[in-house]
Order: sequence, then C-alpha cells, then structure tokens
Amino acid sequence: MFHSPRIEKCKLTIIFVLMLLPLTLPAEELPIRLQVALISKIVAMEHNLNKKSEISIYVLDAPRISLLLEENIGFNFGNGTLAVVDRGNALPDKKYDVIYIGSYTQELAATNYANKYDVMSLYPIVAGMRNKGSLGLGIKSGKPTFLLDLAQSESEKLNWSSKILKVANLK
Repeated sequence: MFHSPRIEKCKLTIIFVLMLLPLTLPAEELPIRLQVALISKIVAMEHNLNKKSEISIYVLDAPRISLLLEENIGFNFGNGTLAVVDRGNALPDKKYDVIYIGSYTQELAATNYANKYDVMSLYPIVAGMRNKGSLGLGIKSGKPTFLLDLAQSESEKLNWSSKILKVANLK
C-alpha cells in the first residue's frame, strides 16, 4: 500500500483536530436536578461555607432551581444544613451565603453583590452568560463541568478545597 507524506500529514491533522474538538465545544446547561445536587456538594468544597451550621441561598431569576432547592431545606449542605432559600427577580437587600445567578441580564450586578457581601456566586453555563460568577456549572462533552474563576473567588473571599481545583476548568 502506498503512503504519501501528504496523506500522513492530513491524517495527523485530522487526529489532532479530533483530539481538540471536545475542548472547543461550548458547554451546555446542566439539568436542574443535577445542578441542585452539585450545589450541595460544592458548598462542602468551600472552607468558609463548610464551617457554617446553616446555609442560605438566594436564587436570582431561576424559579425552577429555587423550587428544587426549597425541597432540600433541612438537609445537609456541606457540614451544615440548608436553612433558607429565597428567590426573586431583583437583588436582595440582605446577605446570603450563596447567590445563584439565573439571568445573564443581571449577572454583573449579581457579581457586584457577591463581592460586596463576600458570598459565593454560582451560575449555569448557558448562552448569553459572560461567566462572571465564581463558579459556573455546565455540561461539556456529555459530562458535568465546572468553570472556576479564581479572581472572582478571591474577590468573594472564597477559600476553595484542592478537590475542586482538580476537577474544575480554571478561568
């Protein structure tokens, strides 16, 4: 069989592109039940929240996530218990431990809130989101993925466990 250098080069290029393809595909939104399950685990990976006995979450513009989180009130979140889940279409006037940003139109204002009150900001990785929060949740190549913004995390005074650093994509 005849092997030309040009064909071999094309084969190598195709293999290289196929290897990179999963890295370049945009992430998709995680199903909401999986997001809620992961949020309870993520809280345990942030040292400040993991020390708290009660956790409060504000859900901005994501009523379906809020309803599922409300079903978990009284259950373990990290070493603590999920005690409060509030929701709304506007930023809250008081401090919560976590803000879930469900709207790309309020993403910047919500991250400013997170910076002001030193709270964790979570968001779904969806079209339109600018990835401003400390941790994004999505699906990439069929698997859950996390986008961890270390600069935003630092401004929110988060202290992440090394476990999340091993599995998250860093920004």
